[in-house]
Amino acid sequence: GAMTPLAKMKRALPEGHEIPEPILNRMGFLLNRAAQKLREAMERALAPHGLTGKDLGILLFIREKGALPQQEIGKCMHVDRTTMVDIIDDLEKRGLVERKSHPTDRRAHAIYLTARGKEILPQALHLGQAAERKFLSLLPARDRKEVYRILKHLVLSHHLHEAHKE
Repeated sequence: GAMTPLAKMKRALPEGHEIPEPILNRMGFLLNRAAQKLREAMERALAPHGLTGKDLGILLFIREKGALPQQEIGKCMHVDRTTMVDIIDDLEKRGLVERKSHPTDRRAHAIYLTARGKEILPQALHLGQAAERKFLSLLPARDRKEVYRILKHLVLSHHLHEAHKE
């Protein structure tokens, strides 16, 4: 019978680069390795702006949700407090966001996009989306949409479950 594309790729791996089948069958390994490769591609694509994929996500989040305290952004984006402080410090140094007093809670600070942040975001997003398309271009077109659908289903199901526990 004809070999499947997967079987062909496995056979084409050079000596010493084979991934043992029990490892290839682990969901954690597959998701982590795919995410790692996508992160690397994003970093290369966003290098002109010196941003990471996570930075881009946070800038987008602020654009969509409006100015929020950094703990709230972190909670929604599943980024721990320490990492959040570092990311916001870094984005602030680059003049993309600013901490200003919160409109309703005077003790809190909210994170705002600066004019430069608003200007750079569409360009960075465009580069990020191109990197994602290139990353997925290794799959047949019909599978690309499926990957999004399946991952959205998984992420939203777990998110929903967690939201109901709070």
